[in-house]
Amino acid sequence: MAAFDIRDLVIKNLAGSTKEEVEGYINETIQTKEEQALPGMGVLFEVVWQKSNDNERNSMMDKIMNAINRT
Repeated sequence: MAAFDIRDLVIKNLAGSTKEEVEGYINETIQTKEEQALPGMGVLFEVVWQKSNDNERNSMMDKIMNAINRT
């Protein structure tokens, strides 16, 4: 069995996609609640996090904390 890098695989699979296609991937993953798709969502979050400045990260953290504390 060949080893693969999930980060690289997700990014390569989504490279060249339109904004609408990526949004569709995100929405479909959320709606179907498929466990196999969760690592891909994590990769997307990782990429966004790494490309974000401190203000953007703080904003994301505020949203995350508000969301998890509502449950």
